[in-house]
Amino acid sequence: MKLSREKILRLSHLILDHLNKDEEIEYYADPQEIRQEIVTMISNEMKTDEAIDALVRRKIESQKRTIQEGSDEWDVLYRKYYEEEVGRHRKVMP
Repeated sequence: MKLSREKILRLSHLILDHLNKDEEIEYYADPQEIRQEIVTMISNEMKTDEAIDALVRRKIESQKRTIQEGSDEWDVLYRKYYEEEVGRHRKVMP
């Protein structure tokens, strides 16, 4: 799913508002800097997701026989390959 710049900005404001309401969270940077970092993180995740989607689609297209997009088989392969690629590209930080 692709998000518009406006939606990403709206999400960043919502996240920052949530951080401001949580009394257990303290930050010392300028709120605008924090919001911009949130925007950057969301944008980077979206780019990674698009790259993974492209890789998965190429894998499915490279099958010996044609698999129709939207078919049950295509959906199963997409989910399988997607999870594999996510495991390779998105390392969860401790």
